[in-house]
Amino acid sequence: MAHGVGRVYQSPLPLWLYLGGAAATVAASFLLRALVRDSAQPAPARRIGGTTVALVTSRLLTFSGVLFLTLTLATGAFGADDGLGLAALLFWVGLVIGTVTVGAVVAGTWRRADPWATLERAYRTEEAGPNLTMQRRVESMGWLAPVAIYLLFWFELVSSVGFDSFWVVFALLAYTLFVLTLRASLGDAWSTVDPLAILFGFAERLAPFELRDDGLYYRGWIRALDEDRPMPRGLYAALFVLLASTTLDNVRETVGWTEFRDALGLGSASDILVESIALLAFTLIFLLPFMAAVWTSRRFIGRDLSFDEMSRRFGWSLIPIGIAYVLAHNAPLVLTGLPLILRGLSDPFGQGWNLLGTGDALQGFFPSPALVWFIEIVLIVAGHILGVLAAHRGAVRLGRSHGAAVKSQYALTALMSVFTITTLWLLSQPLVT
Repeated sequence: MAHGVGRVYQSPLPLWLYLGGAAATVAASFLLRALVRDSAQPAPARRIGGTTVALVTSRLLTFSGVLFLTLTLATGAFGADDGLGLAALLFWVGLVIGTVTVGAVVAGTWRRADPWATLERAYRTEEAGPNLTMQRRVESMGWLAPVAIYLLFWFELVSSVGFDSFWVVFALLAYTLFVLTLRASLGDAWSTVDPLAILFGFAERLAPFELRDDGLYYRGWIRALDEDRPMPRGLYAALFVLLASTTLDNVRETVGWTEFRDALGLGSASDILVESIALLAFTLIFLLPFMAAVWTSRRFIGRDLSFDEMSRRFGWSLIPIGIAYVLAHNAPLVLTGLPLILRGLSDPFGQGWNLLGTGDALQGFFPSPALVWFIEIVLIVAGHILGVLAAHRGAVRLGRSHGAAVKSQYALTALMSVFTITTLWLLSQPLVT
């Protein structure tokens, strides 16, 4: 219910026209990009804001992060929990989706806003170096990253308590203990076991801007996806779990999902058990076609790279799609949740207060299904276009020639067009008639 708007968009156009137009746009972006020979190194990042901008922004991000965490814990523990509670909204809309959105525009924001990092700096009296033995052991355990992402989205989508204030507070306290116990010891390996670091790290690879200690820089779209190395196996696997999570939530809203469960004799089985297994199984829906497309691309590129390495090199191109899916999937939640947050901040504990004067703000607002639908179209199409552009850049880097690089992308572009059609069709099921 948190991801729905309760009404439908009475479309004046047939659905197939939306889907076909979206897929054609993704394919056209590849054709236009293929006409340009691109072998030069990308331009260096350009500074657009000085040290003062970086310092002020960093301080604001740090303060906002601590404030959000404090409010979430306090309202979850002591506030009223009627429907969508303020604690759940602050966590999912404010912290998770809000940080993904900001991070996809300006990289480097989470490192400064992370309230657990601020808490850790206050908690530790002396700087302790990482445990190198533990760090190497964790880095070799590539399955930890997909498990971390699985648990985050399992809590939101499958557990049935992801929007319950008590369990949100419980999860935050458990996560705090997890951070304070392990992060300092793991060092750089922390980014492969922390679900928030993994998710926000994906988002920041899309960002056209980057906040550094000496200023704000413009570096261009998907600059951080232009990697001359394979994606680490753990992050590669986590990306498919991310894609599977939003797809599962869309699929289970369709009549076909109920019919499929009934056909397998699972109609009366536990929803949590069935969907926990489905969340794992849905990774194959993306993994197997992607591997087939990479196998086709490898025949044209002709580099002496193993299939595994080439798959993980092209894995970077799936990051924009994964982040687009997260944002599109949560668009209804954000549009319905922001007015509730605005009103809830004036009365965080359900005492009838109006501290900020926003107690009645946007009282009659209800997101239009047309607005939700077109936001989803823009996000999904944009994500797949960025994926096509990132894959093309990787092919140019690996290919023997520009022509070979272009030919190697036929299969991947076709696959991304299919992903576009399928995802928009799923998103349309409860929304468009």
